[in-house]
Amino acid sequence: MKKSVTILLLSFFLIYCENTHKDNKIVQEKPVQSFLTYRMEQQKFVEIDIDLLQNFGDMLNVIDTTDCRKNASLFKIETDSTIYKIQHLQFCESIFDYKLKQIIYINTDSIKVNDELSYPIDNLDGILKNHLVNEQNDENYPSTEKRLISIHIDESKNIKEVKKLLLNIISTFNSLQMKTNFAFMFDRYGMIKEVPF
Repeated sequence: MKKSVTILLLSFFLIYCENTHKDNKIVQEKPVQSFLTYRMEQQKFVEIDIDLLQNFGDMLNVIDTTDCRKNASLFKIETDSTIYKIQHLQFCESIFDYKLKQIIYINTDSIKVNDELSYPIDNLDGILKNHLVNEQNDENYPSTEKRLISIHIDESKNIKEVKKLLLNIISTFNSLQMKTNFAFMFDRYGMIKEVPF
């Protein structure tokens, strides 16, 4: 009888310890890094998990079907360590004034600064630094204006490749440790041509 009471008490003790250990575990939330752009006061964020999309065309369709008078799309990318939230620049019933040199065009294998300057994606860190800081006052890059990064990819490109590109841009930006603001643009048209007056 003594043996069974001891076993019973030991069992209760082990169960109690296990439950107490579970309760003491602190749930660690992942840090969130957001890349936000302009938003009208009445707009609410609609979060879209990028992993639920098939391809770049799906991203563009989400943008096209979002009523931008009420909502702003926010694309979420989750990694093992961080959650990234990207709001794309969307023109909604207003004209956004910008200069062509405020935009660089990035796809999965190249970067275009303008009609004359094109680089392989391996040059991302140098181009991004020039675009965001422009320490040498290079006339091909913006000096003080808002900076834009246009993502223009074949619409059938698998979402995994799009995600990889976005994470590459974000990690490059983070490694440069810059505080410069920039906005993402997701577009289907590519480089905007300058129209002579």
